[in-house]
Amino acid sequence: LPYAVLQRAAKRTAELANNSLVMHLSLPEAEEVFEQKEGETEKYIVYNLHINGTFHCSVRYSQLLQLHEKLKREFGPAALDKFPGKSLFYVSSEKQINDRRLALQRWLQKLSQNPIIVDSNTFREFLLNAQKEVQRGPEEDVQLEIRLANGKSVKVDIVSTDQTDDVLETVCSFIGLKSDFTYYFGLYLVTDITGKTVVRKLQDFESPHISLQRAEPDHKIMLRKAYWDPKVDQLLAQDPIALNLLYVETVADIKNGGLAVTDAVADKMQTSKASKDWEGFLRHARTLKGYAFVHFTDCIISYPTEGCKATVGLGFGPDRAGQLTVDYAEDGEEAVFLIPRMRCWRTYSTDDGVEMEFEYLFDAEQGEQGKMRWIKITSKNTIHMAMCLQAIVEELIRQKKKQPIKKPSDRVGAFKPRRQQHKKPDLSFLSSAAAEPEAAPDADYGATAAGVYTTDKTSVSSHGSRRVSVTLSDLIAKANVDDDDDDEEEPVMPTFHFVN
Repeated sequence: LPYAVLQRAAKRTAELANNSLVMHLSLPEAEEVFEQKEGETEKYIVYNLHINGTFHCSVRYSQLLQLHEKLKREFGPAALDKFPGKSLFYVSSEKQINDRRLALQRWLQKLSQNPIIVDSNTFREFLLNAQKEVQRGPEEDVQLEIRLANGKSVKVDIVSTDQTDDVLETVCSFIGLKSDFTYYFGLYLVTDITGKTVVRKLQDFESPHISLQRAEPDHKIMLRKAYWDPKVDQLLAQDPIALNLLYVETVADIKNGGLAVTDAVADKMQTSKASKDWEGFLRHARTLKGYAFVHFTDCIISYPTEGCKATVGLGFGPDRAGQLTVDYAEDGEEAVFLIPRMRCWRTYSTDDGVEMEFEYLFDAEQGEQGKMRWIKITSKNTIHMAMCLQAIVEELIRQKKKQPIKKPSDRVGAFKPRRQQHKKPDLSFLSSAAAEPEAAPDADYGATAAGVYTTDKTSVSSHGSRRVSVTLSDLIAKANVDDDDDDEEEPVMPTFHFVN
C-alpha cells in the first residue's frame, strides 16, 4: 500500500485506541449442553463468555468461527490471529474441552486488543445478539426498575432486548432530564440499593434487562453521573432534574463514606440545605477532598514496597488533572499518581481473579533522568477500576480537543424512547430533604484523608490535616431542614491492553 495510506490507517488506529472501549474478554468455563430437536438429542459444547469480569453470554465454537469469517472479510486476514482449528471428531474429553477453551480465549483476548475491531458494528452486534440468545425466548415488553442514589426508584417500560443506550435515553426522558444532558449520566450495576459498591458501568453491547437477570440476586441497576470533571456540575445545574440527581448522589456519597465532611464545610452546607439551595450545597461539597472520586477499598499495591494494603481512588484532582490516589492503611499516608504520567496499563487474568498494573514515570532523582516503573494493584473490583481509568483519559482527551459529549440526536437512526404505559413518576422526593434515606444513628461516614507524602521517586505534596468526621445525621440536624479555566497541559493518552 502507498505510504500515505498506511499513515492514515495508523492515525485512525491511534484515534480508536484512544477512545475504544476497555474490554476484558475471558472464557472461564465450558459445559456440555443436551438439546432436544425433532425427537433427537443434540449435544454440543458452549463456552461462557465473560466481559469485564461479568457473565455475558454462552457461545459455541461455530458462532465464534462465523464471527472470525465476518471480521476477516471486513478487515482482512492480517488483522486477525489464526482461528483455533476445528477437530474432525467431537471434542469430548475434559482435556480436549479445556485446551479448546484456552485457545478460543487467547483468540478473543487478542481480538479485544485491536481497537478497530472492537469499535466495529460487526463485533458489537455479535456481542448484543449473543446475549439475546441467552434469554432463550422472544423479545417481550418488560418493566425495568432503575434505582436512584437516594434509594428511590423509577420503573420504565422497555423491550427485554433494548441495549444500554436505549434504556438510558428512555429513563432520562421519562424523568424529564434535558435531552442534551443524557450522556452525562450512565447506568451502573451496583451490589445493593445504597450504590456503595459499583460492579461496573453497563455498556452498549448489552441489554440491561438480560444483564440484571444474570447478575447476583441483590444486584440493582442505578442511574449515576458518568463524568469526572467537577466543573461540569455548573453546566448541569441549569437543569433542575440534573441538579437534584447530583445532589442526592452527593448526599449518598457522604452516607456511604466516600466523602468526608469537615466542620467548617458542614456549617456552610447546612445553610444551603436550610434554604434548599442545592447548587450552593454542591459548590461547598466540591471543596471537599475526594469529591467526585471513586474509591476502591481493600487493595494491595506494590508501591513503595510489595504487599501494601491501601484504598485506591480515581478522579480529577484540584488542578483538574486525572489522578490515582493511594491511601495506605498502615500509616495513613497518601501517594498521588498523575494519570498523564502513565505510559500504559494492563490487566492480567490470574487464578485469583484479575490484576491491573500501570507503567509510571517517576520524578528524576538528583542528577538522573526520570524512571519508568511498573506498579501492580490487586482488588476485588479491578475491571471497574480499569474502566474508570479509561473513562478519565477519554474525558481528558475530549476536553483537550474541545469535543462535546454525545447527545441522543447524534446516534445513527436516533432511538425514540417508547411511550410509557404509566404516569410520569412523582419526583418530588428528589428535592425533598425529608425524603432522603435516614442515616444510621451515630454512623461514621469516613474522615478526611491524611496529608500526602513526598518520596524521592514521585512528585507528591505533603501537608498535615486533622482527621474530622461528620455523620449525615449530624449534618441534617445542623441544617434543621424540613422538607477561568487555566491552560491545561496536554494529556498524554496512556495505552492499555489485556494479557491472559
